[in-house]
Amino acid sequence: MALQSTNRVKISKTREATFAITPANPVFKTLRETSSSLNANPKTVITQEIRSDRQVTDLILVDMDAGGDVGGEIAFGVADDDFEEALQGTWSNNPAITVVTANTEISALSATTATVAAGGASFVAAMLTLLSGFPTAANNKLARVSSSTATTIVYPAATFTAETAPIPVGAAIRTVGFEGASGDLAAVTAGGNGLQSTALDFTTLPGLAAGRWIKLGDGDNAGHSLATTACNGFCRISSVATNKLSFDIVPAGWAADTGTGVSLRAFMGDVLVNGSNIRTNTIERQYLDHSPVDYEYFVGQALNVLKVDAKAGAIATYTRTYLGKTASITPTRVSGATDQAAPTYGILNTSSNVGRIGFNGSTITGPNFVLAANFDINNNLRAQKAVGNIGAVGIGNGEFTVTGQLQTYFGDASVYNQILNNTKVSFDMRVGRADGNRESLLFDFPAIKLSSGAPAVPGKNQDVTLQANFQAIMSATLGYTVLVTRFWYLPTS
Repeated sequence: MALQSTNRVKISKTREATFAITPANPVFKTLRETSSSLNANPKTVITQEIRSDRQVTDLILVDMDAGGDVGGEIAFGVADDDFEEALQGTWSNNPAITVVTANTEISALSATTATVAAGGASFVAAMLTLLSGFPTAANNKLARVSSSTATTIVYPAATFTAETAPIPVGAAIRTVGFEGASGDLAAVTAGGNGLQSTALDFTTLPGLAAGRWIKLGDGDNAGHSLATTACNGFCRISSVATNKLSFDIVPAGWAADTGTGVSLRAFMGDVLVNGSNIRTNTIERQYLDHSPVDYEYFVGQALNVLKVDAKAGAIATYTRTYLGKTASITPTRVSGATDQAAPTYGILNTSSNVGRIGFNGSTITGPNFVLAANFDINNNLRAQKAVGNIGAVGIGNGEFTVTGQLQTYFGDASVYNQILNNTKVSFDMRVGRADGNRESLLFDFPAIKLSSGAPAVPGKNQDVTLQANFQAIMSATLGYTVLVTRFWYLPTS
């Protein structure tokens, strides 16, 4: 008989429509994990009956708690549901169409036109799309939309090679940005930093709004970047007008650039901000070395705390802490259950996969190089108990609290002064890969205050460092505390 190995424990979850009720025919999404300490915690009391023989006759179950931690390593796509549950918001997605049934959602691709079942009208002129998963490799590329109808997305002449094979499951057309006509988009400083157009109406492009980040320039493809190198970077939008995107954060060295002869590309992503919508899950752990396999179920599991940790020379990690109702274990799986594989994107490290750590609108570089950055999102949930029930009858919502730490070398006093002066600043961090898959995640805390921290002088032959603890607060102008952006495609420069 084989003992149960940790390597043979599979964990997955499915969203509940009703608290603590596993949905019929559930689809369990496999979780990529490094550890899990989920557990049932029965509450028992000893009978208080007094007996002449001095013996205890019963230990009585009166309640149960269930929940715990699940650890993981950050990779694109693996934590999308977790961020949504931690922020209690809903992803706002740019237009995308993915083939679920072969040759259905996208049924044809000619030299100029993608034929789709529905949703084509969401792809408006000047959108920059990424095609992927098509049988003809040369068709898997960036392409600018010319026009559309409900069932067609039209591109310039000779953009693609006509597909003769059925369009397979997984093929997709996804909006990743926009592209101006040659010379139409210019970087400006007059009237405030921004991107000015002559013809393009920015208000027609979904996905552009105050607080959202865009990346200007495509250094991988000639003719799509501004001549002023410093302008080809990440900007945060402060307002959207017909012919101008105004920015409150721009790259260092930002300057006016007319964009002459350039069909400038700008990349954007799906966004998520904090809200107040609690979601619960049924979490399943399979013990695959058992014969028969045992299935452990934790119901009514709400994500209470999410911690993200990025230390120098390490893998970026995160931990989810769940609070829920009850747990059970059985050799019979939930009726009708099926599995959905976890995304396969590569794990992100803190050396080559951190594109930016920004403080007060500027990228942190020397002399205050970053040693570690982390943040904790805490929903302060509570289990609601009632007579006549084992386990919680619901989950009560609490204050949305976000705290974190930024540890740097003490190269100058700029960060320390922010602590001493209780100055409101901002913090942002972007992680992603430049090799192969070019997806990235950006975390933005538009308003923080550094709550504590001081230079540390630990002894001889060591560097002086500063650990700044911060509290994120609601941005008075944007109305939220945290924004997460997932970029499905970014150029390497």
